[in-house]
Amino acid sequence: MRLSPVVLALLPGLAASSAYAAVYQVQELAEINTVRSQFGAALNDNGDAVGSGSFIYNFPVDISSIDFENASLVAALTAEAIEQIKQGNISASSQAVLINYLSANSLDTKVQRYTDVMAFDLVTGEQVKIREQASAPTNREYLYDINNSGNAIGVATATYSQQSFTPEATEEKPSPETVNLWVPDLTYLKSYVANGNSVTPLPIPFENFGGGFSSAIKISEDNYIAGSGSVSMMETTQKSIETACTGKTRPINSCYNEFVGGYIERALVWKMNEAGQVSAPVQYGILGPVIEGSAENFYVSRALSVNDDGVAVGYSSYTDEERRVSTRHATVFHEGEVSAVIDPLEWNSSLATDINNQNIIIGSANTTFNGLPTNRLFVFDYNTKTLTYPNGFFNSSDTNPMAINENNMVVGSADMLPTDGTTRRKVAFLYDIENDSFTDLNTLLPCDSAFTLVEAKDINNNNEIIANAVVSVEQRDAKGEVVKDSAGNPVMENVSRAVKLTPVPNGTIESCQVADDETYKRQGGSSTWYSLLLLPLLLLRRRLS
Repeated sequence: MRLSPVVLALLPGLAASSAYAAVYQVQELAEINTVRSQFGAALNDNGDAVGSGSFIYNFPVDISSIDFENASLVAALTAEAIEQIKQGNISASSQAVLINYLSANSLDTKVQRYTDVMAFDLVTGEQVKIREQASAPTNREYLYDINNSGNAIGVATATYSQQSFTPEATEEKPSPETVNLWVPDLTYLKSYVANGNSVTPLPIPFENFGGGFSSAIKISEDNYIAGSGSVSMMETTQKSIETACTGKTRPINSCYNEFVGGYIERALVWKMNEAGQVSAPVQYGILGPVIEGSAENFYVSRALSVNDDGVAVGYSSYTDEERRVSTRHATVFHEGEVSAVIDPLEWNSSLATDINNQNIIIGSANTTFNGLPTNRLFVFDYNTKTLTYPNGFFNSSDTNPMAINENNMVVGSADMLPTDGTTRRKVAFLYDIENDSFTDLNTLLPCDSAFTLVEAKDINNNNEIIANAVVSVEQRDAKGEVVKDSAGNPVMENVSRAVKLTPVPNGTIESCQVADDETYKRQGGSSTWYSLLLLPLLLLRRRLS
């Protein structure tokens, strides 16, 4: 492993030693006792950090709306447990069964809405309410980015409210029963700029037939905002909505929610002014024309980052002269123009994840290596149009860059192999573009670190990093109480925690005399745990894909 001069400068003499060095001090962010796992997303130069938490403890279940004759509940609960629940005495095991019931019946609009994700200020540990104001949350909310002015990008799914509904009378049912249903608010996905108690929604180009949607990801220091949203809707979908969504058999909003796939999504760049007002976004197209006779909503473009000059990057559907369509390829969106970063014909797919104010773009391009899909890191200088593919940990290491700062330092997640060359594991990496050095961040922590860094999400201009780590903590049950074994000892489990890595200017070298297998245990994280911990975010991404 080669450390860059930027890292070496933090610790004189490091290059002469093969021992692990405390180049970074790791700090767990605010303790949040309302959720099981926490995920960091971004931090600014002031040290403010934002993210989300999942698996809410002691979720407020509305007992009055539970169908205790449901087969799954009857099978999972004893008659005595059901009676105790009805009286308000809910044990942790009963709470877990009720949560499973709500989750399994998420498509049943008669059943209470359940959510497992909330947005947080990771420094204070306070929940940030973006769209949902009810005490029992009904939607998912995320914070994805924050700039030095404290403007944070929030994304929230639709909130729900319980409403009574009476279907229109028919010959078969001349006196239809009035039922209580959970009905979504319009706009199934909405983006905001949040700052303190101020929450400003981003304008959506096309809001007909259900409110449209917007998905913002990044905000620059000059308050350019990168994302995507609905710009129109398929005519066939509009006709279907006009036929189906009459309000006679179900609430109109519930009906609208079933046609969100008909929206046409394009990359958008918003701009917030000094007064906090957000202008209508600049809309961008796709790489190549829509093939005649194909569905336009199949083609998508999304901006994932933007710098202070308004140069945005992300990905777009691509079409070539042979009328082939590739699902996504790395794209630059600038001054109304859409341009490719790499040659789409050379790669399975690609995306650009970030850009700094020097117009240095990072991203990943997917290829097939030994029969496996593999992401390769790329660096693109937009000024000179120079494209490079730096080496990762090894040839087939799946490498996913996530952020770049103004010092041209890149962080992300990549596959690492232990010394025996067996199971791959995800680790957080730091890549110095200027010196072409690629480093496992776990090797830069103190020897006694309890954290295993699996992904680095962001790096500010102080070279401070926010990362997600796997750490062993006391297991808690569905009500948030510590689980103990038969001997009364706390049961331990691995969970995700957001951590902040701070450079140590004059740190000392720590000689970690640890066996190779133990050393890697500290460096690497279980890929299985990594996948589970990211599941809530993947679910949202899948909904938008």
